[in-house]
Amino acid sequence: MSDPQSSNDILEYLYDIDRRLKSMESRLSKLETYSSPPIEDKMAVFLTVPDSIRKSLFAVSKLEFCTADEVSLVTGRHRSIENKYLNELYRGGWLERERKGKKIYYSMKRKAEQEKDSHWSAVEEVEDKLDQLLG
Repeated sequence: MSDPQSSNDILEYLYDIDRRLKSMESRLSKLETYSSPPIEDKMAVFLTVPDSIRKSLFAVSKLEFCTADEVSLVTGRHRSIENKYLNELYRGGWLERERKGKKIYYSMKRKAEQEKDSHWSAVEEVEDKLDQLLG
């Protein structure tokens, strides 16, 4: 018969290994999500913006400096939806935002910052191509 103390030690050791493996799998999963390959093509980067918020991005580009209310007039969607989408675009690095009194204004990134972040040129490139196609 085996020693009960050593059996408990082995079980405890196996539980510890299992816990560590689960922790490592979780950390690896997080690393994999953060380390997606960089996209070099500006159009491909632009296309990474979900369809639902791309319309909002075009509206801000057109209006230049605007509130969620103004964007909702252009897109035809409710202001609360636009507010959500504009905040997503801001967190994604596509837009800047500035509070003036009680209102929050959104705009495309400024040129100095845009040179570091090529998202803005993709939007302009798509707008130019749409203008050419649609006249």
